[in-house]
Amino acid sequence: MPKRKQESSSSDLACCESQNKNIRIDQQSVFCRGNHEAEMCYGGEADLHKHVTGCKKNPGHKGFIPLKDFNANCLPSRYHDDDLLSETIKTLAALTVQVKTKFTSLKRPEFYPGTQVPYPFYNDRGSHVMRLGTGRVWCVDKYTKRDKTCCCAKCQVSATPSKVWGEVLVITATHVVFDDSEARQTRCVLGFDDNKSPVVSLDGWEVRGGADIEKDWCLLRYVTCDLELVEKLDKMCERFYYLRGEARDKYRSFVDVDKLTVIVSHPHGCPKQVSVGRWTRKCQRYGNTRYWYTTCTCPGSSGAAVYRLEYDRWKYYHPHSGSNSEGNYSGGW
Repeated sequence: MPKRKQESSSSDLACCESQNKNIRIDQQSVFCRGNHEAEMCYGGEADLHKHVTGCKKNPGHKGFIPLKDFNANCLPSRYHDDDLLSETIKTLAALTVQVKTKFTSLKRPEFYPGTQVPYPFYNDRGSHVMRLGTGRVWCVDKYTKRDKTCCCAKCQVSATPSKVWGEVLVITATHVVFDDSEARQTRCVLGFDDNKSPVVSLDGWEVRGGADIEKDWCLLRYVTCDLELVEKLDKMCERFYYLRGEARDKYRSFVDVDKLTVIVSHPHGCPKQVSVGRWTRKCQRYGNTRYWYTTCTCPGSSGAAVYRLEYDRWKYYHPHSGSNSEGNYSGGW
């Protein structure tokens, strides 16, 4: 994994710890909740390089592939015959974003509903400590209305706000961004492929439709008048959904054989990393499914899309949620 540039700081490694260390049994959810994998940095972003080098979960970060090094040969041999699956994953990577939150809501619950299991960051309510996760652009819409103008930060201070704008929806984990008060202080960073990549940042507006604690996913709404970006993301979403369908149909017979599971995330706030593994267990409830998998993750990976060959856009979306004694697990009942 690429190392960040060293920066001076008086904070030590403890300032960049993940919380909620105790593994507790949640009988309501029928699974053992463990450590969330949002990265909490009390000393600010300058401390992230310490957490990379001092990571206890995955020392040396074996199993993470920098995006620029990822290709079909990184997948199991049966997927080497063409670039369909690797291109699908690269397109997913193009939609993957870093999520930076600088506020913790006063409304975070002390426990998961109906349990005595501590909910992440309850003790940080009201603080402005930085929290990092991962998300993915879900969809893009373009608007033109005579009676409304763009409400992005740029247009709010402009004498001539744009009458044409786009709405970008980003999906991530609820424990990363809990409600509107957190969304308004959340920045979505696109294009962070390596340390030299030009990036684009969008400032949050709200949580669309409310966040789901049990399924651990929410949709963040971003507004922008950067129409070039809107068009680019819209085409990328269309391409991903098309390639995903083609890959699913071509390799349908191998879904339960390989149990292939791929994640693109920003572990420890670093540039995009691809990890390849397989799911080891799935638990179905009310028509939805939660997965456990061997695919590598670290703090900062929370909210990343968990890609599988049977991937379905609407019914079976699963964000990475955390890890426990059984392995890494997703949200998304």
